[in-house]
Amino acid sequence: MRLSVTLAPDARAPARARVSLRALALGLPPDILRDVQLVVSELVANAVEHGPRQSIRVEVELGEDEHVRGKVIDQGTEGVPAIRRADDDPGSLGLMVVDELTTAWGVHHGSTHVWFELVRE
Repeated sequence: MRLSVTLAPDARAPARARVSLRALALGLPPDILRDVQLVVSELVANAVEHGPRQSIRVEVELGEDEHVRGKVIDQGTEGVPAIRRADDDPGSLGLMVVDELTTAWGVHHGSTHVWFELVRE
C-alpha cells in the first residue's frame, strides 16, 4: 500500500498529514500507525518551520511484515538537520522523536528530503 499527499506549507500541514495517514489503518496495527503519524507530523512541522515555504510532499509505503518506508520532501537545499537536546532548545525535540521511533532515517545529500524506515521488531 502506498500513500502520497501534497500539503501547503502552513500551520495545519502536520495535522493534515496525520489525518491522511489514516488511510494506512487497514494495513497497520494501531501502535505502528501512531508512530508513523508522529514521525511524519514532526517532519512536516520541521518542513513548515525551516523549509522554503513551498509545497511539502509526503510519501509512505507499507511493505511486508509492517515495514514502513517514508519521505517528507519540502524542496529545500539546506542539508542535514541536527538533533538537539532538550536543554539546548526545548522547542526542538522533533528530530529526537524521529530518531527514537524509527529504525533508520536520514537526509538526501544537498537537500532537506528526509527519508525514514520503521520496522516492527
